[in-house]
Amino acid sequence: MNSISNAFFNHVVYVDNLWVKYRDSDWVLKGVNLNIGKGESALIVGSSGGGKTTLARALCGLAEKIFRVEIKGRIEICSKPVHQMDLYELQKCIQIVNQDPYTHFLEPIPIEDMITYAEGIYGSKSYEIVDHVLKMFKVEEIARKPIVNLSGGQLRRLAIAKALITDPKIVVLDEPLMWLDDFDGIDLVMSVLKTLRSLKKTVIVFEHRFLRLLNLFDNVYNLKNGHLYKLDRDMVFHKIDDRTNTDKATYKYRGINENSCREGPVLELKDVWFRYDRGSDWLLKGVELNLCRGDNIVIYGRNGSGKSTLLRIIAGILKPVRGIRKVYAKVLYVPQVPYLFITEDSVISEVKTICRHTIKNDTCINEGTEVLKKFGFTNLDVLPINLSWGQQTRLAVLLSYIASRNGVVILDEPFTGSTYLDSFNIVDLLLKLDNVAEIITLSSKDYIPLFRNARTYILDEGTLKSFEYRDTTISKIVELSKSIY
Repeated sequence: MNSISNAFFNHVVYVDNLWVKYRDSDWVLKGVNLNIGKGESALIVGSSGGGKTTLARALCGLAEKIFRVEIKGRIEICSKPVHQMDLYELQKCIQIVNQDPYTHFLEPIPIEDMITYAEGIYGSKSYEIVDHVLKMFKVEEIARKPIVNLSGGQLRRLAIAKALITDPKIVVLDEPLMWLDDFDGIDLVMSVLKTLRSLKKTVIVFEHRFLRLLNLFDNVYNLKNGHLYKLDRDMVFHKIDDRTNTDKATYKYRGINENSCREGPVLELKDVWFRYDRGSDWLLKGVELNLCRGDNIVIYGRNGSGKSTLLRIIAGILKPVRGIRKVYAKVLYVPQVPYLFITEDSVISEVKTICRHTIKNDTCINEGTEVLKKFGFTNLDVLPINLSWGQQTRLAVLLSYIASRNGVVILDEPFTGSTYLDSFNIVDLLLKLDNVAEIITLSSKDYIPLFRNARTYILDEGTLKSFEYRDTTISKIVELSKSIY
């Protein structure tokens, strides 16, 4: 038996000197080595755009088959070279839950999509299998709702459930915490990981919000500049403990904080009620909000609480069933899904398009490209769809900054797919927009302290309440991230 086979004998995942590059690009992965045994788990962290999604695609056999990348080196999973496996073998061996959960569903109703998928594998047993995974993740009810009515976090749960239909030996989760909330989303992912471990599954997780998950993994790796390094987990724990145990978070609920504007409001919501159809429960109940020029407003809440719906009403996409919406300024809305905002065939074309209606077009383009370069967008000719999800989200947020010098900017979950350090830098930039009113929704309170002097609300059971949250942990985590990334 040759040395490679001997090395692989004890591993479900064996990667040897892996190099990967996309067409007309530099090498994204450079000599990556990775060995993971049956039932073991690995956490891989790294900066957004650093190659984590590319490594996930390569492991699952998607890199060559779909993205037509150039690959050098060796990948073996389930005792077989990945390039020799057919679709059925891949499905039974490895499943990936992508950053974008929308890509997992072809039919408008998730449960119908899952049954169709299961029928191709199990035939008449498909209903039983789908019912089992839905109950496992407690998503039976939302699986019957149209995808367009689900939040990103709700769809994420369904995507994880769908991935387990084939009972794969290896499960890859690409940013599983993206869009999931603090209330039960993190507990869900932790429960999923523990369940997979109990089933002796081999688990590989790529994640930015990794701090609450570290104790669930056998090994932790850092993917940096195309190279994979194994981290000393005890050292990481030690640094985190030193930084997170010194301050306790405090928060409290209060009544609505009325705000009077010296120059008059740019936005008013009065007694706004909303539901999607007459037979459904009210999603918003008597929401009141005044927005002044230069205001920073953060709206925090669980998945499915109505945050995105409220933003669509503010943006004028939806109309309140009852109540009044008045807007006295230009509104720019960046949705949770970045490719609904990004429409051009290159990054530089996005800049030119967003600057088209500004007073100083050339100045806007020049200043905009400099901002993007500071955030790592050095190749302005790249097709935006080829960027990672985190990069697409940051591009959309940065474009809103470039185009906005007055009016209202609405950002729905602007930190999805971003590291703690990226998020800190984005907020620092947004806070420089003195004449722009900003409304940001978050499903993780970790980021609230970054918005200095912001008015913070929680959307809970359809009502908007002031929410005070104080914690210095995030600033210390940012410093830790600088040493990792």
